[in-house]
Amino acid sequence: MDFDTMGDEDRVPYLKIDRGRYFYQRRVPQRLQAHLGIRRWQMPCGDVSYSKAVQMVVTWAEEHDELIASLRDPDKLQKAGVEASRQQTAKQMADPDPLFPAYYAMTEQREGEKQFYTRESLPRPWQAAAVLMQEAQRIYEGKPSLEAPIWRIKYRIEELERGDQITSKLSLPSLPGLKEYVARLDNKIVAAARIEVRDTVPMPLYAELYLDKLNEAHDLGFGVHAGIPTDPDEREEYDFIKRKLERRISELSPDPSTLTALLERYCDFNSIRLGPRSKYRRDLSRLIAITGDVPIGHVRVESLRELRDQLLGKIKPSSIQAVFTPIKGVFGFAFDEGIIEMNPMQGVKLPRDKRPIEERKWKPFDPIEFGRIMKAAEELWSSPVRGLSDARREAIHMVVRVLAFSGMRPVEVIRLGPDDVTDAWIRITGSKTESSTRVVPLHPEISDFPRWIASGGLTTFQSINTDQVGSVRHNFGRLLRDKMKDPITDPQKALYSLRSTFVNAMRRAGADIQVQRAILGHKEAGAIRHYDDGPEFEVKRKWVEATDPRR
Repeated sequence: MDFDTMGDEDRVPYLKIDRGRYFYQRRVPQRLQAHLGIRRWQMPCGDVSYSKAVQMVVTWAEEHDELIASLRDPDKLQKAGVEASRQQTAKQMADPDPLFPAYYAMTEQREGEKQFYTRESLPRPWQAAAVLMQEAQRIYEGKPSLEAPIWRIKYRIEELERGDQITSKLSLPSLPGLKEYVARLDNKIVAAARIEVRDTVPMPLYAELYLDKLNEAHDLGFGVHAGIPTDPDEREEYDFIKRKLERRISELSPDPSTLTALLERYCDFNSIRLGPRSKYRRDLSRLIAITGDVPIGHVRVESLRELRDQLLGKIKPSSIQAVFTPIKGVFGFAFDEGIIEMNPMQGVKLPRDKRPIEERKWKPFDPIEFGRIMKAAEELWSSPVRGLSDARREAIHMVVRVLAFSGMRPVEVIRLGPDDVTDAWIRITGSKTESSTRVVPLHPEISDFPRWIASGGLTTFQSINTDQVGSVRHNFGRLLRDKMKDPITDPQKALYSLRSTFVNAMRRAGADIQVQRAILGHKEAGAIRHYDDGPEFEVKRKWVEATDPRR
């Protein structure tokens, strides 16, 4: 029986009896059918009385009236359509129709028919990804292909001709040209096969759904299950399709997890300063030259290996390790944050530097060399130098002197502020490691350093946006190789050698290993660090004042 047979049929709820049970049934308004993905609501009332069934129908009808009214808002209509489409897609993925495989290879044909494959067995998945991308673009532009619905019509007619029982209607949306195609078929066959083309048009492919389809295509053609072709021609096609697809994905929805974006997040998280950050950007740009600035989840292990192979034989193994340091850091950070499900760097083996440590470490200057260097520095930088401002020249000279008589790292000096230096000590914070935080007694040879830094002597380096130590390193190198009367040409002797030179001078003066560690900022072994603050300040000052790298 009908509960209500008055009014527009789109708005009429029905109470129907089927085999003694009550059902609520209502047609979805035609304008909403494509967006909601259903043509009618049909809900069982359960084993209840007639009066209870009427009450349930009234409640459901009120809920649907409210839903229909709300969907007059274009934004809510679009949101409902997107959600319904995603639910339908998830349902199809969970329970696919074996008669309509999702993927096929366009180049594989037999007797003029497409050959269908499972997701895992596609011979060239990147080509299938290109097909999905093209189909999605046509739908997005309002020009959907008739290929799929026509294939379904032909298959239904084949079922009819085989004598299969046709139990359900094949109802297709009104795509441009589809009604004309069906009109050219035999009317009797169309009726017997229960084929209809609805008056309703498909829901527009909103940008969110277009992006869903592009991401599906990317996962199909370039996901972790898909291999990379080894044939040069196929690899060229693979790379072209991958970059084109990733560009469209980026245009539709800029991913907050691109390589460059993740590097900045990684650097911010680890409080990496400007100089190292600039180097990290340069190192990462090597990978971006291969992959493009894509979302980090799109980077394959093969691309990382390609970068490694490009560097092999061109730079030292230690330099390759240095290039990959920020790359490993960024991928590890992304994995720990749940941005990627697997870390491709785990599949990349980097070459080890097999040179003995004696061939890799910076060599110290001997006392005679040290004396010559200090004399040459005084002669060169105590008067104007072509190409250097007076402020920069004086700063370079002061930094070199401080390095020579403190054992500090170059970057530690550059980062000092006026509050970090007194007439008695230099305080180093935020350096290479946690153990690098320390207080170093001021050597008598640099007693003018506190007054100089208080006058703003180090501010000249603030205008350098990349490697602030680079100016000191470059000019010190020129001093050693070009400006000294008897140049020091050993490549293992450079600016950083001043640190090991000071260590050797402390050892010669008689300082024990604990004092040396405390002044250099080297980590104390074991858990003793938590309980022992190391040598007292007066002990450290005694040995710093006794240290003279010139003897």
